[in-house]
Amino acid sequence: MRSIAILAATALIAVAAGRSLAADDGCEKFAWPLARERAMLAAADRPALSSGAGIAAWPEGAVQLNLIQGPDPAFALVPERPMRDVRLYSGTIRYAAPAKAGIYQVTVSDDGWIDLVQDGRYARAVGSSGRRDCPGLRKSVRVELSASPFVFQISNVEASTVSVVMGAAN
Repeated sequence: MRSIAILAATALIAVAAGRSLAADDGCEKFAWPLARERAMLAAADRPALSSGAGIAAWPEGAVQLNLIQGPDPAFALVPERPMRDVRLYSGTIRYAAPAKAGIYQVTVSDDGWIDLVQDGRYARAVGSSGRRDCPGLRKSVRVELSASPFVFQISNVEASTVSVVMGAAN
């Protein structure tokens, strides 16, 4: 009987520790709430895009971008942070103009350098938040966009794919 009580106590401690670790995984510690974006990045039905693809109608959820190894020849501008290693991956997505000018947010699943290029120059970043301890969500950047098309660029990615969510900042 005593061994059953010890096993039960051990199981309760393990469950409590697991909950504590889940709460401390960093996902709630971004500069702004990203639970919705994290769910989108984890969705199984993300459409896959090849680097350089264009998006005429902004998707409601995340897309999976298949990257190329080395610097992407489709970069609108050379990334502000140079490629660290030609064995790393990069990619681009050409987005249609947002409905109106404003602050927009791009959130990605994996580590990499993000640039948004609009009207021949880098879009002005107004905030960024990143965590290395949130599984499936690495970084979110807010930028000021006008109502004209732009290019999302990502470089220095270790994985061959990255999931991306783009939308108006809340």
